[in-house]
Amino acid sequence: MFSFKKTIASLAGILLSSVAAAPALAELSVAEINSIARQTTVIIAPGLTPELVKALEENRNNPLARENNPDGVWNPGSGVIVARKGTTYYVLTVTHNFKQKDLEQNLPYGIRTWDGKVHVVEQANDGRKCPLTDVPSLKPVTRFGCYSIAIPNRVAGPDLAVVSFESEQEYPVASLGNPTTIAGTERIYVSGWPDPEKERDPQTGKCRGRVARRQRRLAWGPVTRMIQPTEGQNGYSIFYIDQTRPGMSGGPVFDSNGLVIGVHGRGSADKGQLLSQYCSLNAIQGKLALESEDVTKTVSEAATYEPPILHTRFSSAQNLNNFLTLWEQLKINLPFNWQIPSRDFIQRAISPIQTNASDSGVLDVAVEKDITGAIEDSEDVVEDIYDLYTFKLENQLRDEPSAGCASILLGDERERCRRDR
Repeated sequence: MFSFKKTIASLAGILLSSVAAAPALAELSVAEINSIARQTTVIIAPGLTPELVKALEENRNNPLARENNPDGVWNPGSGVIVARKGTTYYVLTVTHNFKQKDLEQNLPYGIRTWDGKVHVVEQANDGRKCPLTDVPSLKPVTRFGCYSIAIPNRVAGPDLAVVSFESEQEYPVASLGNPTTIAGTERIYVSGWPDPEKERDPQTGKCRGRVARRQRRLAWGPVTRMIQPTEGQNGYSIFYIDQTRPGMSGGPVFDSNGLVIGVHGRGSADKGQLLSQYCSLNAIQGKLALESEDVTKTVSEAATYEPPILHTRFSSAQNLNNFLTLWEQLKINLPFNWQIPSRDFIQRAISPIQTNASDSGVLDVAVEKDITGAIEDSEDVVEDIYDLYTFKLENQLRDEPSAGCASILLGDERERCRRDR
């Protein structure tokens, strides 16, 4: 039987600080996890230069166009805010969200936070070559590995990175957990921003072209196996069944208490009917275990697989403890958040979740019982991601009370600025 139960032992080894609001120690609902994810998950992408905009208009970001464009055109990814020091926020993500060629061209990056603002990272280039041979130091983008089409397998080293941005705004910092307490078949949650350009149009079956609208996704599924980071490819060591999508790489993996225990970075090549939705040159048809009676068998089989097979059969994440070990070696102290998410924090952005056409506004109980599933957050939407990321350094966000049309905003204010141009 599929079980989501956890014990208080999941808090072992975690330093807890006192909080004014009562801590949420019980297993959280999908809506509660989504509230935490909404407030802490970000979009990470380089700014759109005129050349990149033209390439996108010509649909050169389409994966099927890789013969002439093997590295793609523009690759927005995901991340999670894990620390704040003064006015500097630190976002944990994967290194493959930062292409080596984009860094060497010193493209500015933008971090979109949950209030719809984009914070510009001007000096993303850390001056390092790929593969990395030197020791990382604290930079606006601090990489533990690198991504380039010029190297075998494209990723070298641990697929982990931290990007920082400046802001005087108050943004929530995700609470960190302990991955070693996660048991087989336990449910985990992945938050991120899918890239619909890499999927097929369900009406025509053709790969989509330019898709401006983006909507954050929360997917969940059972853990199938955990291995040592040194055994996996580029450090991937937490494996699970899920319904993630391309573009969610770098997004947080939460346990059932809303604590970050990993960073999602690889989707499974064995997602069966789901795979037909992707624009992939090497689509592998497989079976995705969705029935409860199959979970125990799937986990049992996973225990016998060698790591290369695990990477094929299941999606995977970087282990948070591995990141903390790598970060400790830098001897840079960051105030990571070890507090259990408070009830006030969870309620701040909670909203009803519906999976059907019903407008009752009541949480669909079936969602809580699904072994694997996903929801699209209707309140966490970017209407035009290309417009959002077509920014110039002289017009970067400055967190002023009334930033005006030079700032990067969403919604009615942005529409007014368009009309006034």
